[in-house]
Amino acid sequence: MSRISQGECPHMDMEWYAVDSNGNIAVFCSAGCGNLPEFVCEDRERADRLMELFEKLSFSSECKIRFDLTPRATEVAEEFSKKGLFYYDSDDCTKKGICTLHEYYTKVSYPLIPLNFNNLSEEMQKLLKYNIIKNIDFSESDTIYVQHAYE
Repeated sequence: MSRISQGECPHMDMEWYAVDSNGNIAVFCSAGCGNLPEFVCEDRERADRLMELFEKLSFSSECKIRFDLTPRATEVAEEFSKKGLFYYDSDDCTKKGICTLHEYYTKVSYPLIPLNFNNLSEEMQKLLKYNIIKNIDFSESDTIYVQHAYE
């Protein structure tokens, strides 16, 4: 188990996953600017394995995209949310085609049928049990601020 160091955080476009209070799952993309929580930084291998496992998931839902995006950004949003994931990015999408990055995350897209923690494989549940954001409902939260592991 290796740790993501403080010095690495600003240079990583980290894709990380979390579970809300209802068991829904979201993916967060940091672009080197979004805060990385302790549960991500504490175990690089766990974070990497979750990326591998979520990459293999099949589409299971239609989705809604909240902003007018570039074609590539639309494709990324659909790839995540059609798997049942709420998709948050550190780019708040205020300027089409120009990244406006923040420490907080803005919901870019969401699934019509969310993937739930209880429907994941045993391995995914085991890895994700550390990645819980309490008192948050992804279906109702348009922006999410998480405390950075190094604050």
